[in-house]
Amino acid sequence: MALLKHIVLLGAGAVGVLPAEKLLKLPDIRFTAAADMPRVIRYRRDGIFLNRKKLDFTFAAPEEMGDLPPADLIIAATKTVALAEALDNVVPVVGEKTIFLPLLNGITAHEVIQARFPSNPVLRGYFLGHASVREKNFITHDGVGTFYCGGEAEFLTPVYELFKRAGIPVEIPENMLSATWKKFVLNVGINQTQAMFSADYGMVQRDEKLLTYCRKLMEEAVAVANAEGVTETENMISAAMDVILSMPGNVKTSMLQDMLARHKSEVDAFAGTICAKAEKYGIPTPLNAEVLAAISSREAAYPAETERIEP
Repeated sequence: MALLKHIVLLGAGAVGVLPAEKLLKLPDIRFTAAADMPRVIRYRRDGIFLNRKKLDFTFAAPEEMGDLPPADLIIAATKTVALAEALDNVVPVVGEKTIFLPLLNGITAHEVIQARFPSNPVLRGYFLGHASVREKNFITHDGVGTFYCGGEAEFLTPVYELFKRAGIPVEIPENMLSATWKKFVLNVGINQTQAMFSADYGMVQRDEKLLTYCRKLMEEAVAVANAEGVTETENMISAAMDVILSMPGNVKTSMLQDMLARHKSEVDAFAGTICAKAEKYGIPTPLNAEVLAAISSREAAYPAETERIEP
């Protein structure tokens, strides 16, 4: 079994800091946070804080990685829109045995990373829990949530055991592809409903019209999942509704937070993916098309300097 000694984090944002905070406490782990040079300079100057505690990151830009050993594990937790470009920042530490664990929203990260590094093992992963809140370099999170991982046992087992040793809540679903789509269907529904109507969970929970809108978005996503051959789809919407109705009312999804801050959202990863896949199968997805057009139009009006494509 592989020993994971050098861990690299790509994307020290609202999701990435959650496992990082615990991995940093392991005495036998070398931990590097990778980013481009402008971000590294800013991070070193300002720091990154989780629940008001400064995280003891060692930051490195690609041009500073010459003396670093190859990464045993790279945790990718950028925004989906930033992933392809952000992968440039870890190229110097990708070795023959480097394992990738993407923790991004959506269902495309695995394929993007595998296409870039075809010889490396790429697991599947995601986080399901309460959303973090980020204000510049300050992130707050209430600790509610679990990481889900899947892939070949040879590469999955050491990652799972590392997370368990660090005290990170982690589970391995029996059907990881179905589980990934289950999370994706939830995101397509609630993230986009919140973003369209500037509504937190409480507002959605109390408004039957918003719940119906959310449900119809998810119905379109499930239709695409069925066409893709994904199994265990029959309970995806009911499971998503259980999550939605159980969330604290004041919680805002990351997509709504992006919209309120006038940052580029992940609408392409949600509605964009659904519409693109639906077109292949001739499946109508009018509501996701509406969301994609509406939010893309709003974002086109944002001043360029407000766009944030990577944590």
